[in-house]
Order: sequence, then structure tokens, then C-alpha cells
Amino acid sequence: MGTIAVVGATGTIGSRVVSALAAAGEEVRAIARRPAGAGEHVQVHVADLTDADAAIAALDGASAVYLTPPLGGDDPAGLERAVCSNVIEAAVKQGTGHVVMHTAVRADRGDTGARLLDNKTPIEQALAASGTGYTILRPAWFLQNLWMARGYLEQGVVSMPWPADMAWAATDVNDIVRAAVRFLSQGPANRGFDVHVPGGITGQQIAEAAARVLGRDVAYQMADVPARDYVEPFPISPIHKDLYAELFDYFKATTYHGDPQPITEALPGFRISGVEDFLRNELFAGN
Repeated sequence: MGTIAVVGATGTIGSRVVSALAAAGEEVRAIARRPAGAGEHVQVHVADLTDADAAIAALDGASAVYLTPPLGGDDPAGLERAVCSNVIEAAVKQGTGHVVMHTAVRADRGDTGARLLDNKTPIEQALAASGTGYTILRPAWFLQNLWMARGYLEQGVVSMPWPADMAWAATDVNDIVRAAVRFLSQGPANRGFDVHVPGGITGQQIAEAAARVLGRDVAYQMADVPARDYVEPFPISPIHKDLYAELFDYFKATTYHGDPQPITEALPGFRISGVEDFLRNELFAGN
């Protein structure tokens, strides 16, 4: 496949994409703002992608790029737009044949009122209009967020700011990684794909799955507080707390689902992980 550039190579998803590609023997250029260790088949490239020239240099000679939109800083929306715009334009100028980007379920709408989703709409549109081959992966709420609840689950309780039977779309990060590697090998689909547990998950389902995995009772308790109060203890900045509270309010106001069927048709044999898979294979692996 030639050299594959991975933007956001030290993040939750990007780091796993780097590892998966390298394990498959692909040559990987891990692009990040800060240097990090590199293994076999991995070349580290330090760059500030808010600089358009730096983005062009970072993609020099790359045959494909995996783009993880950033979500940091005091202006996360502005940073996301700047980096993604520069990388897309750099891919066009460098003749990069395939951009695989992940956004979020309903990021193609632009009318949700949740900035974490709506900010991605013009980015998706820019990629689709760029003329370069592309594939967009749209995950939902990451099951990896349950790492923050691991201790509570072990104590027999899990809590969310919504009713026990409310379903919302959720995604195991490892499914995004597997899909990205498949598409990078297969080539551009020139469309977007939702990637989440079919039918979504509920708080009660999390509790029941945890009980099966741990072999003990686990109860669901609704946190009957405003979403902003619920996220207050999270180890993130105030602006990020505002953004996630806004997203959680959107979850409660609608049925937050996409359609994961098309990706299983585009990638024969691709299986979407469920919440119990995640609990057994990652959160409580070895228990």
C-alpha cells in the first residue's frame, strides 16, 4: 500500500491504527504534535498541522492517510476545522490517493444542535468535494468511556444521566481500527459508514453484561441530574464539559442511532462488537 500517514497517531484511535497497520507489515508515518516512540515499520513525524505547509510536508510521499480529527485546546472546534482542512488540502496537493477519516454518527446532518457533531459536517463535505478518494467512518459514543466507570462496575453499579431503557449508539474503538485497516487495503469507498452496535445499547444492558462478565450482581442507577452536572467530575476542560453535556442532552432528546448495516455489506465478514465483547476482551480482560 505504500506509506500510510496516520494523523493523531498518539490518540486513542490513531495509536491503535498505527499498531494494527505496523503489525500487518505496512509502512506507517505516525504524525503527532509531540514525539513518541516508534516500533518496527513506524516512522514518527512531528508536525503542527494547523500550519498548512507543515501538513503538506507531513503527507509527502504518502499513498493514503488516516485522519483523526483533533478535539483539544481552548477552541476545539476551531482546531478540528483547521487541522482537517489542512490535511485534506495537503492530500490533494500531494496526490494522496485515499483519505480515511472518522467523524461521528449524524455528523453528516449539520442540524443536531450538538457542536461535537455539527462541526464535523462541513469537514465531511470538504473531503467529499476534494476530488481525492475517501472513506468516512462514523462511530458513536465510545465503549472505551466505560474505563472511567470500571471501579464502579466492580463495586456493582453503573450510572448514566438517562433512564435504564434509553438506547443510544455506541462503538468499540477497535471496530473503527479494524474497519480503517480494511478500507486502507481495499481502497476508497467514496461514502460514509455508520459504525456502532446495531440497535444501540442501554444502561441496563451495560449492567447485565457486566454482571455476566464479572459473575456478580451489577445494578443500573440513573443519575437524575442535569448533563452538565453529570460531566463536572470528568477530567476534561470546562469547554469540553460543555460540549459533552450538550451531546448528552441531544442523546436524551432523540433516538441517537445510525445505520450500521452498510458497513457489514462493504466489508464482508466484518462483525460489529457488542458491549459484552468489549467488557470481556478489554475492560475486564484477564478477570
